[in-house]
Amino acid sequence: MELEYKWQIPQETLAALAAYLHDLPGRLSHETLSMAASYYDTADGTVRRLGAALRLRRENDRTVCCLKRTVQKEGALAEREEYEQEAETLREGLQKLPQAGAPAGLCKMLELQELRAFAMTEFIRNCYLIAAEGFTAEFAVDVGRLGNPEKMLPFEELELELKSGDPEAFRRCAEQLQAQFSLQPQPLSKLARAASVTS
Repeated sequence: MELEYKWQIPQETLAALAAYLHDLPGRLSHETLSMAASYYDTADGTVRRLGAALRLRRENDRTVCCLKRTVQKEGALAEREEYEQEAETLREGLQKLPQAGAPAGLCKMLELQELRAFAMTEFIRNCYLIAAEGFTAEFAVDVGRLGNPEKMLPFEELELELKSGDPEAFRRCAEQLQAQFSLQPQPLSKLARAASVTS
């Protein structure tokens, strides 16, 4: 189960937040990724009706297929099931996702459907893996565009995902970060925002 916070980043604090994360004690690693993703669904919206998202995303020099399902959401915090496998095509990804724990019946059903890309994102992600007192987490600063082939809109956001350790200590850290940088909860996923963009 994925436990993740997502916030909008005010433009005026973007540089200060990046500097804070870069110099944060306990930083284990920093990685920059170039991301480009397409999201897929059937013509009648089967994937979204199930509360799920199906995407194929290029991450630097590898391609990853991912299936997500939201379990619970409150403000900036979301709990999700997330399954992913390296795959060059959507079909290959759906065949491999059950190996990562994804529901085999759902993957097989989607593999037999006609799927089309209806939303897309392009962004640069700076990832910081942090070992804090009681937990390990990943901070991701994303800056880019989202929408569809006809229209793309800019966005800046911060994601904070628990990797291991105490969820309560993780929540306290998130609340402190939100207050320190005046972060606004982002209740909508990239997919939801991309899908709402109209020409």
